[in-house]
Amino acid sequence: MYQWMLAAILVCGAMVFTSCGSSSSNDNPINPITPDEPEMADYAILFYGYGGGNLDRDILNNIRQFYAAAPASHEKVKIAVQYKFSSQEDFQELLNYNPAAYEDPEQRAEVESYLAVMTPWVEKWQDKCGYTFRFTVDSKKTMEQQMVSDNIHGINNDHLAFADSLTSFMDWATKTCPAKHYVLLLSDHGKGYMPNEDPTYTRANATRSFMIDYSKNEMLTMTELKYAIDKAKVKPQAIYFDACLMNSMEYLFELRNSTDYIVASAFLVPGLGGDYTVLTNQLANCNEDIESALKGYNKACVERWDRSYGGPSVESFFDMTVIRTRGLDGFGQKVRSFTDKLLQAYQSNVTVQQDIDYITENALKICKELPLYDLFVYDLMLAAKVPELEAPYFEMKDCYDRDCVVSHQTSAYLSAQGILGSVLLGWDGQYEEIGWDYNEYGWYIKGRYVYKPDGTYLLYDESDNVIAQGNWGGTFAGSYEQTAFDKATGWSRWIKANQQRPATMSVFTAGYNPNEPRMIQNLNK
Repeated sequence: MYQWMLAAILVCGAMVFTSCGSSSSNDNPINPITPDEPEMADYAILFYGYGGGNLDRDILNNIRQFYAAAPASHEKVKIAVQYKFSSQEDFQELLNYNPAAYEDPEQRAEVESYLAVMTPWVEKWQDKCGYTFRFTVDSKKTMEQQMVSDNIHGINNDHLAFADSLTSFMDWATKTCPAKHYVLLLSDHGKGYMPNEDPTYTRANATRSFMIDYSKNEMLTMTELKYAIDKAKVKPQAIYFDACLMNSMEYLFELRNSTDYIVASAFLVPGLGGDYTVLTNQLANCNEDIESALKGYNKACVERWDRSYGGPSVESFFDMTVIRTRGLDGFGQKVRSFTDKLLQAYQSNVTVQQDIDYITENALKICKELPLYDLFVYDLMLAAKVPELEAPYFEMKDCYDRDCVVSHQTSAYLSAQGILGSVLLGWDGQYEEIGWDYNEYGWYIKGRYVYKPDGTYLLYDESDNVIAQGNWGGTFAGSYEQTAFDKATGWSRWIKANQQRPATMSVFTAGYNPNEPRMIQNLNK
């Protein structure tokens, strides 16, 4: 067995704490625009975003970065924007801090400094709360000059998180900014996949998957996002999630026929998000080699995040990966082979089952609330304990590295851990969502939901007493087992066969508070 695998079992398992319809055919629409028209841009960036309740300032800065791209870049890259501001209540919540309530002088000073910046900013933008703006970026103007009444697309609190809204924007944008290639850029808070949050789509379903419009309690589910993109008149060459937790295997496989590349983060994206000046310039200078453009953009963004948040003594929990979707089908076959071997080993004898249970109990959890675990670190730990899993693990990992990943540049912490993508993990066909809180004594669990495979759920308090129960609107067989990822890999078989509750938190980072010392500014996407 590889010696470094034995070492990995000792260092893996660190847990990261965050702050943060119907499916269409796999046939993709064909771009009806003739690609050799002389006036056509090489690329068009289709930016679709929402303030997320607390991200407006950061996302507006992102939009402003488009205007700072080189003049020559605007000749090759056109940009269409649709942005919805958060509600008036959300804006007011940004200012609900009382410096006098903080005994620590440093914290009090931080709050005072924050309010000094945010108060005039809220005053400047609050008349636009809830409104949606749609326009093409004019590099001869400023963002403020384009966020005007002539470009209001929706009335106050217009719908954003409907499939038809996204499809409508894409069709308008590709007609307004005809280009040889399109990049769909989606910016908001993100969240990995859970079955209870992706039931059969109806507008009444209170899901929390992506594009989470808090003002209307409307969100796009994974299947509805795919439906919206596939229904558009053109196929984006790349889909870029400027949002946390979206590099999940379930999302990758669902969108694999909807685009050629997916740019996403398995862990966190800081509030400042990507650098759209770099993105625009990279696309303009790539001679239509989008892999080179995305690779350069990936590296530039993560290095910027490290400069802004990391350091020799500070762990930086940010990452970005670029995935070639054409390699996912072959990768799925390797995951299925690994899962087959895992099930055989687990059912072979009690000793092996105990070894596997130990790994599951200490799996690397990506998000403190959600049942999302890193697929590759988890499978590496399993292979380090169970020799017969070693070969299928390396076949799976080599396939992903060779055929799927264009570039994976992360902070030093994440690079050492080898984080690449999340996957749902549960036991007996059920899984757990945990409500955490933090006080002067550290993190504690204030409640946890256990979603049962039959469509029911139980809510436990901190003493493990059941305090509520109900139905979550679907079943495990009718949701997770219908995903493209599970159909390709059969991963649900392991969730149902596994008897060990996965790790709730890791001993390696127990007590770590990601909100300190940047208590207020650390707003992740």
